[in-house]
Amino acid sequence: MRTPLTSQLLGDLIEKGYNYMLVNTGINQLTADTVDITLTPVKQKPDLDKLPPNFETFYHITREPMQLACGVDGANVYIEYHTFDHSITEADIFNDTYFRMSEEFFRQVLDSLEDYAVITTNKNGDINSWNTGAQKLLGYTEPEVLGLNARIFFTDEDIAEGKPDLELKKALSEGRAVDERYHVRKNKSRFWGSGLVFPLLDEGNNHRGFTKIMRNQREEEQAKAEGM
Repeated sequence: MRTPLTSQLLGDLIEKGYNYMLVNTGINQLTADTVDITLTPVKQKPDLDKLPPNFETFYHITREPMQLACGVDGANVYIEYHTFDHSITEADIFNDTYFRMSEEFFRQVLDSLEDYAVITTNKNGDINSWNTGAQKLLGYTEPEVLGLNARIFFTDEDIAEGKPDLELKKALSEGRAVDERYHVRKNKSRFWGSGLVFPLLDEGNNHRGFTKIMRNQREEEQAKAEGM
């Protein structure tokens, strides 16, 4: 998905922990005297000698992109953001004010559930909140994981079969989806996670994202057995 760069959008990306922008520059196909600048956000500093195909350089997100957000004569500036569901719009991804309401209160609630991984995502499945239980279970700190898609916790086999998308669609259509499968930690080790996924609805009953609640069921059962 490609959407025009705005200062608000840039601020949202900075909040999600993005630090750099890969840059692709080309001539607008409709207006030959206009340049299209496409920026792709990344969290880690790229290697200038090993940039992905079609990218010629990168910017620090708080430098050149801040000027580009204000507009450049003779240029169109876009953000290119990867989505797995093409029905997802830019508003679904970048308008996450719902998740920032009463943030301090919800943070206290989430972090009190330290035995459970509690994760919220937008409609695209991109993570926008992460409790201490999630860090304990999955190994990522919150700054590392914000803005990433929750499919990073799925095995390669499940991703190939489209199970991350099917899980979200089932939660939305049925009100919940049972999530019992092998998951992958940051260190690539696997564990049997047992939990549920629910759609998040605002006061107007509009779909805003998803909540995922999970724990390591087999390790818990093993601990109980050893304590007997």
